[in-house]
Amino acid sequence: MAADDQDRPWSFDVSSLMILISEDEEINYRLSQRSLVQCLVATPVVGLQSYLRNYNFLSETASLVYFLPYGVNAAQLGNMRLHHAIRYGKLLKDGTYTVLKIPAWDHSHSISATRRICPAHVLLVIWTMFTWIFLAGVLVFLNMVKGITWIGISTCTSFIGWSIILRLVEYLNIEHSPSDMSSVAEPNARDAAFIIGRANSAVVLEGSRRDIRDWTAQGPTYKSKPWGVSAVVWQAATRTGTVFMLLAIFCLVPNGSTMDQVAFIIINFLAQVNVVAGQRLNSRCYLSQLEQLDQYDMPTRTHVYAALITRYKELVDKNKDWVRALGILPQTDEWNEWKDLILSGSNRDPKELYKSLLHKPKAKTTNSP
Repeated sequence: MAADDQDRPWSFDVSSLMILISEDEEINYRLSQRSLVQCLVATPVVGLQSYLRNYNFLSETASLVYFLPYGVNAAQLGNMRLHHAIRYGKLLKDGTYTVLKIPAWDHSHSISATRRICPAHVLLVIWTMFTWIFLAGVLVFLNMVKGITWIGISTCTSFIGWSIILRLVEYLNIEHSPSDMSSVAEPNARDAAFIIGRANSAVVLEGSRRDIRDWTAQGPTYKSKPWGVSAVVWQAATRTGTVFMLLAIFCLVPNGSTMDQVAFIIINFLAQVNVVAGQRLNSRCYLSQLEQLDQYDMPTRTHVYAALITRYKELVDKNKDWVRALGILPQTDEWNEWKDLILSGSNRDPKELYKSLLHKPKAKTTNSP
């Protein structure tokens, strides 16, 4: 024991369990494909046990469903990075209708390689530098109060060091799934995808067919052999190292001094802040690659339907009724008539127009004798 039980009347015996919390947040952060700067941050990973579990989490798809008016199709969103960007960017907040465009310069680059210098990226660099300064300050301060022992110093530094290794290994192993353009007809033709929120909200993404596919269907995947080593070998190595790291933490931290445990709690608290701040800044950097064309406040879901139908009106005019094929509207006489009036260019408020049709007296049918 680093200190006798009589010398410390209280103890953080459960402090080592902090490494087990926020596993879901860590997985979400991993799916967001951290940048190199984010990998070098001087904080531990949270939910360390997630690096022991199955690595097939990359094949997960988002709960969001996107619709393709040009392709007359619908599918679950495969790009988890876009899913988290929409979530943290609050693009599907109730009452929000946003239209985004993929710039033309993105045609010759993969999404993972295409980057812009944005304010959020600068903040990520500043945050990474701050974590290193903060870590040094914590260790120096606790050493000055003469309460920290080799247990606290070795546990904190090794945990942070192993966390950086884990993040760097994933950075080298994971890439945005490359698109097979041979299966895409007219890859440079105009295309669009939209996602409808739970209430009166929607986000529209416009660009070429290849861009829309990259940003919706393609998600993170493992490289075949990064640095000539199979992904299975990388995963086995990280799992083995994580097991030893967990054993060291559970054995050493409860038996350290009070200051040892305080240091461990502080760096884990900073890790929780890093996950929260990092995901949001990462999402801002990702969305900065897109151009915002429009953003409106939508009072009702009916207004959202009207905006989408009007925006892609020319497709219906070309006998390509994507509205009916995708089942966007309920199949009732009132909704069908409402859609026809919207397509004809009605200037009435969409909600009031539907209400008028709903209360419109129906023609009585007479039975022939």
